[in-house]
Amino acid sequence: MTQSKQQVSVAHVPVLIIGGGITGLCAALFLLQQGIRPLLVERHKGTSIHPRARGFDIRTMELFRELGLGEVLREAGKALSPAWGVLRGVTVMAALEKMVPREEGRIVFPSQLNDLKSLAALSPEIGARCTQDLAEPVLRQAATDRGADLRFYTELVSFSQDAQQVTALLRDRTTGDTTTITADYMIAADGASSPVREKLQLPLSGPGVLAHFLNIYFEADMAALVKDREFSLCIIDRPGLTGFLTTINNSDRWVYQLRYYPEKQEQVTDFQERRLIGIIREAIGLPELPIRILSVLPWEMAVKVADTMQRGRIFLAGDAAHVMTPYGGKGANTGIQDVQNLSWKLAAVLRRQAAPSLLDSYTSERQPVGLFNALRSGTMADEQGMLKDKEIMQNVRALIGLPDYQYPIHVASGYCPEKPEDRMLYGLPGTRVPHIWLDEACRVSTLDLLKGNFVLFVHGKADRWKTALADKKEEVAVYAFEEAATIEQWQEHTGTREGDALLVRPDGFVAWRGRESQAAGIPIQELLS
Repeated sequence: MTQSKQQVSVAHVPVLIIGGGITGLCAALFLLQQGIRPLLVERHKGTSIHPRARGFDIRTMELFRELGLGEVLREAGKALSPAWGVLRGVTVMAALEKMVPREEGRIVFPSQLNDLKSLAALSPEIGARCTQDLAEPVLRQAATDRGADLRFYTELVSFSQDAQQVTALLRDRTTGDTTTITADYMIAADGASSPVREKLQLPLSGPGVLAHFLNIYFEADMAALVKDREFSLCIIDRPGLTGFLTTINNSDRWVYQLRYYPEKQEQVTDFQERRLIGIIREAIGLPELPIRILSVLPWEMAVKVADTMQRGRIFLAGDAAHVMTPYGGKGANTGIQDVQNLSWKLAAVLRRQAAPSLLDSYTSERQPVGLFNALRSGTMADEQGMLKDKEIMQNVRALIGLPDYQYPIHVASGYCPEKPEDRMLYGLPGTRVPHIWLDEACRVSTLDLLKGNFVLFVHGKADRWKTALADKKEEVAVYAFEEAATIEQWQEHTGTREGDALLVRPDGFVAWRGRESQAAGIPIQELLS
């Protein structure tokens, strides 16, 4: 059949998202939460067929909870949930023989460990295991159901921007038809090799490529072998067979990450299926194990971070902005948290509630987080690109994903108490609002009140604050702690006194706090400019 190559008329959208992976799909969902209908284009026909990212940390699960998708994603990845911990051995079988079978009541996330339970109490969520190939269809369906315009098998041919808009030429890869789209803003979530980043010539920092691997996704029935001895990753500690096995479903789906050496003239084509099956059998320690290769994906283990995440009306997010090693599991999580930060700001500007200068805070807030996570992931890799498993144990408190970072806030608060040494979160500007349960059943958290909006949390009666907000054009929800039990908890977690209030941004971070006497001066417009 002859393909047509027809130029379709120009259309305008508020936000154009390039890339339909996990970061791009989440960008669509967070924009929809804000009432903004984006257009997303993805050059592939469908979502990822490779498992790649395998889990969500606590902060990301807080965000999925807010979108109403937390339990759906947890259910999608439930087969992987018991798989945590790092093994090391000359073969997988040798490593398993050293393990003591786990008893019932397994821990499914490190925050459930006794030593970390005090940290776990700071969130209504725990992390979840779910591979990227299972998560992305859930996110795609939710974005479609909620009204996003998703165009898969469509590629970005070219783009330009001026002071008013971004102009992009898109091609339908089935028909060859092209469409010119204009957008107020564009989000580049187009992966580690980001063509958008390359065209913008945005500089990168970091050590660069550390090693080359083949991601070998295969099928082999090992359910009986790992029962009650589930693990996340097994490093094959053996000369001449550098790699590690990762669990996908604790049954018949696995990935072997094989180190190969282009600098020694090794090429991907050198590793034909028969050879790969032999390598995997040797690594597992079962020479007759039936194996079926599902896919092979070459990739670079690298640490590269864009110095800026914005050029004009175009923003980088996820791997396009910060490439990191898989160690620590922060790649997808950092990208998801990027677009949640960006989406409410784009929405505020598009609704003309905020000055465009608000968007400058995206780089100042998120680039340091991406840089830190990427550099830390690099320290977990040895000279062969293999995990230093002791580094994981040393960093486990940070890696569970509580937002222990602080954003710079440039509006002065009326009063900020000194944070006690034993507190990670204390309601201080730039930090994530503290979580406390608001009901005896422990089902409703302070985080559940946000729903993508500004919220003013008031210690005690809120009449004076509501009167002050009535004169503001910006919408701010008010929640007053008036019951003795919740007031006591709130005071303990924030250091507030009767009449004090915390203004929390749509992304859950405290923007300002003040005394009741300062109610008339809530600086919302200053925060949005």
